Amino acid sequence: MPHITRNGVKVFYESFGNGPTTLVFLHPWTTNHYIWAYQVNAFARDYRCITVDHRGHGQSDKPANGYAIQEMAADVAAILDDAKVERGVLVGNSIGGMIAMQTALSTPARVQGLLILSSGTNIGAGTPPEVAEAMQNDWRGVFAALLESAVSAKSRAEKPEILAFMDGCFRNETNFTEGVFWASVADPNGVFGWNVSDTLKNIKAPTLIIAGEEDGATPVAANQFLADNIPGAKIKIYKDVGHFCQLEQPASFNADLKAFLAQL
Repeated sequence: MPHITRNGVKVFYESFGNGPTTLVFLHPWTTNHYIWAYQVNAFARDYRCITVDHRGHGQSDKPANGYAIQEMAADVAAILDDAKVERGVLVGNSIGGMIAMQTALSTPARVQGLLILSSGTNIGAGTPPEVAEAMQNDWRGVFAALLESAVSAKSRAEKPEILAFMDGCFRNETNFTEGVFWASVADPNGVFGWNVSDTLKNIKAPTLIIAGEEDGATPVAANQFLADNIPGAKIKIYKDVGHFCQLEQPASFNADLKAFLAQL
């Protein structure tokens, strides 16, 4: 199984297809590369598709610290090196979108385009103290409630397997651990603290933002902020979708990704 080792941390990735353009799929926090199954099988016929398990997730190592978004972006650059890819189109959902944006800021020559799905920056700002306290007492319960709010009502009713998959990911100690959760929360540049509000203007890659109208994790306003501050970025907002458009409406998401690739 392919992987890179950077600063002693092994990061897993897989590669499918042999097309001239490479797509790099970056998954949400607590999940793994399997969340992109609907996309990899569709796009590997015409593109090279790389899926990643971020450090702390899936088949990658789970170190006690080192969960800054900058570290994860450096992992992506190392994977591109190992896979002998000069530039890729980064497709990132949630923390995957943060990693994609940070890669575009840190190593812009490696990024051909960005599709940012339900993401944001500085998302922990303004978290009510009672939420933080509740998380200290029962982080799994609080996070489970957050996940439920991140899936649209239509998806909860018609596709209960989406929540079942999400719930299984963060409760499976071989996929994601309590130690990784707290190390990520504590890192000042981790998933909740990472803040590039003032440097989004330096992203030069063509960018499409996709957001779900019913996303309770990264609301439309958080995604609109990205679109307003990344030069030339466009945004599309889906009805009856929450945080996981690639699962909730995969056919429509794939059509938008294909159209975006055709413009690059």
